[in-house]
Amino acid sequence: MQNAMWLASIFGPFLTIMGLWMLLYSENMTKVWNALKNAPASFYFGAVANLLIGLTILSQYDLWTSDVYVLVTLLGWVFLIRGIMGLFVPQMLVELTMGHKGFFKGMGIIPLVWGLALCWVAFFM
Repeated sequence: MQNAMWLASIFGPFLTIMGLWMLLYSENMTKVWNALKNAPASFYFGAVANLLIGLTILSQYDLWTSDVYVLVTLLGWVFLIRGIMGLFVPQMLVELTMGHKGFFKGMGIIPLVWGLALCWVAFFM
């Protein structure tokens, strides 16, 4: 339980800030993503970082319980899957994200809500 609270206290504010940034500055997110997809070394580094973060989260907390702490486990799996996809099918990630106008603005809602939920778990439970 302590590990879940610690992870939620780190990733809650992080995801909240990133979600807000994606919503408010989606054009900058598009520019960053365009630069990233044109720099394979940076894309690789991002995939490795996602893989490492996912494995770290899952090594600390990997319980499938029926309470709000499942958000932490899901977060670990999302990072792990993003890392694996970035290493093995990077072109598919680029096509999924760049194929839709306004993708980043819409996708900013997910980390914002998830981050707020983790903040609530970490700081108010």
